[in-house]
Amino acid sequence: MTYLLENLLVGILVAAAAVFSAWRLLSVRQRLRLLDVLEPALGKLAGSPLRVLRSRNLSRLAGGCNACAAGPRHLRIVKR
Repeated sequence: MTYLLENLLVGILVAAAAVFSAWRLLSVRQRLRLLDVLEPALGKLAGSPLRVLRSRNLSRLAGGCNACAAGPRHLRIVKR
């Protein structure tokens, strides 16, 4: 019985690590597409965490590289 539980725990940990790694390797657009696909299936169970993930990824997508004039003032190099 202990052997079975140990193997089950290790399997769950390995699967969680694989899902987390795959999530981190996806681009922001692919993450948003995945969240759009998962929302109908998991909306009732995990609605709030999915909305939080979606808003975080949307904010990352809206950000720039701070190379334009709209970037923060302390990052701009001013030549005199």
